[in-house]
Amino acid sequence: GKTLATTVARNYLHPNTDIDLRHWNEMAETINISPDRSGDAGTESSETKTPLSSHHERALTIQMDNLTSSVREESNHQSSNSENQPLNRSKSNRRIKKYLKLAILSSLAFVSAYESDLQHSIAYIKGAILPTIVNGAVQVVPASDKGRYYAMVLSGSSAVYHFFIVGGHILDGVFSKSAKNLFQNGSEMECFLIALSTLWWIVGTWIITSIHGVAGDGRGQFNLYFSTWLCLFTNMNLIEMWLVDAGYSSIYQAVKSWPHRAPGWILIFVATLACMLSILDIYLRYESALEDTSHLKERLDGVSHTQWAFLILACAVSFTTAFGFSLIELFRREDYYVQNIKSSFELSLEGISLGVLVLIWVSVCVIATTNGACSEVGNSYFLTWASTGVVIQTFINWLQDWRKGVHEIILQQHREYRESQARAKRMSSDLCDDESQDDE
Repeated sequence: GKTLATTVARNYLHPNTDIDLRHWNEMAETINISPDRSGDAGTESSETKTPLSSHHERALTIQMDNLTSSVREESNHQSSNSENQPLNRSKSNRRIKKYLKLAILSSLAFVSAYESDLQHSIAYIKGAILPTIVNGAVQVVPASDKGRYYAMVLSGSSAVYHFFIVGGHILDGVFSKSAKNLFQNGSEMECFLIALSTLWWIVGTWIITSIHGVAGDGRGQFNLYFSTWLCLFTNMNLIEMWLVDAGYSSIYQAVKSWPHRAPGWILIFVATLACMLSILDIYLRYESALEDTSHLKERLDGVSHTQWAFLILACAVSFTTAFGFSLIELFRREDYYVQNIKSSFELSLEGISLGVLVLIWVSVCVIATTNGACSEVGNSYFLTWASTGVVIQTFINWLQDWRKGVHEIILQQHREYRESQARAKRMSSDLCDDESQDDE
């Protein structure tokens, strides 16, 4: 027993290994040695002990083997943790780039909001950056004091917030161990910080880019408009990155893994619903929002009620159809999902629906974005084009799958024809053999 304990102590108790020594102490008491991690098993007690029987020796050997295996497992676990620590830190550094990007974009949005009244300027630039024809075509509407102050508070708070997060990443070496875990993979506190920033920019983006906002449709505040949307998209990308680094499923991969054209229908649903909300925002509130911008109000007053009804109806039909096909794919029977089977009726109905939607949205693009309700640069303009592109791409995917299905049917018919031809040849040869035998 003393020899086994010495072997375990010298071979498996590494100085940097932190293990629970309860089993070691029990074994030391059993074989009458004092526990020591320096490499020597211990010294014998002054008292004389009775020699162990063969049964006790076997039991002692089994216990020492269990102790050896437990020490090995704990040592391997600690070594794997030490190897994974640089990986976790590298993934955290991957997210710090997004935090820094958000801080810079928020600062750019703050500068744009500060200069949105066309009276304040942080840096004087002599001459025009854009060509004269572009400056003459784009009429920038000065922001109101209320809208300007809100945009400055929104972007300025976000910039300070994310600069503090970047500082926390940089200075985590001087923090305590609990503070270092704040930005480790799977940290719930970091998830809360990201969710708070995302919610902040979702609300702020809608307020700033709506028809009442500083960077609404047709106001010409392009710097503030694009920097605001970039902040929102970066926050959403940061959520996706946190989920992947924490070991959860990616939202993008989850949506993409749905069978058939479910991802396309989901995109159609989101894009057309957002487009309808932006069109309704203009239709219901432009009269009160555009009192000081006569050129925009005159253009929107010239839009007929028929065009407004057609745009809203097109969006409603599109996102309702997309919602229905998305639910069909989501609640499809498991055997159909595994075998990737879709009935011919459903396939034909899907193709007809997509073809109708393509015709509708091409008409919407032609009517609304050329001196129509969505002709000014803003949410309605970009969402109209995005909805049209998504519908066309989904229809192209359906055409590709349909052609593949037709090709497989043709190949199946050729195989069946060759099999029938081979059976007919075998039958004719058998008949000839039977007739020759009858003749003989």
